Amino acid sequence: MSKITIATAPCSWGVWYADGTPSKTPYPVFLDQAALAGYQSLELGPDGYLPVDEGRLWEELSARKLNVCAGTVCYQFDKEPSFASFRGRVEALCRRLKAFDGKYLVAMDESDVGLYSEKKQEMPPEIWNEFLEKINQMGKFTKEEYGIEVVYHPHIKSMIETEEEIIRLMDYTGLNLCFDIGHHAYVNGDGSCKETSAISFIRRYPQRIAYLHFKNVDHDVLARVKREHLDSDTAFDIDVMGDLKDGIVDYEELKKVLDEIGFEGIGVIEQDMPKATTSQAFAAAKRNLEYLRSIHMID
Repeated sequence: MSKITIATAPCSWGVWYADGTPSKTPYPVFLDQAALAGYQSLELGPDGYLPVDEGRLWEELSARKLNVCAGTVCYQFDKEPSFASFRGRVEALCRRLKAFDGKYLVAMDESDVGLYSEKKQEMPPEIWNEFLEKINQMGKFTKEEYGIEVVYHPHIKSMIETEEEIIRLMDYTGLNLCFDIGHHAYVNGDGSCKETSAISFIRRYPQRIAYLHFKNVDHDVLARVKREHLDSDTAFDIDVMGDLKDGIVDYEELKKVLDEIGFEGIGVIEQDMPKATTSQAFAAAKRNLEYLRSIHMID
């Protein structure tokens, strides 16, 4: 059987960057609504969105009976000369996570070269290895110095998104994954109503799935994206990521697989809605939590 600790994150309120954009949701509104929706744990989200002062953050979280499951970093790894160039930022976040008993650091890439698949295909092996080595060193540093595990998040329009790229990262670094169901299905699936790529990947690599992002893809919106050759930014703007119960990934089947492999860990409910109002985000956060309870994914 699986044992999932559920959490949420600022991205479900349309917050992707430290300044609160694109939604501009004030952080007290996010915290208030996350707690009211029934969540007890959260990712810190973009570094700097929530207060970085530990005393102030403690006051904000404790007032709402919230705790921290993970921090998040998103770097342009192709522009960083080495891990040393961003180690200070990683260390500051790890100190904060340690103060709140956070166990994970979710790492993502926003390299320019990751935006263009043809550029990735042209990269020689030595450049790939330089890219992966920075991530590898970050993972070793956080574990050895702070006891915090880096879990890598394959992401649409980044250096690591296809299954081939994910396997390459796992083989080189030994890192486990923050496996995002929706991103994987969007990139690697066939867009059918019963899309299976994400579930199949979990079955193949159960020991590498350390942390989950529960997300789903709207079939009709994805069909439009493919038909009109829309880019992923536009896809997000028109809500290609929908409610968990309505998407192309069968969450009841996902539950069976997580039970089979005995998954025990964090599951963050996410729905990327950059143009949603706070009331729409709040309603979706409640719906998704209630849905996972209804299928007994969580208590």
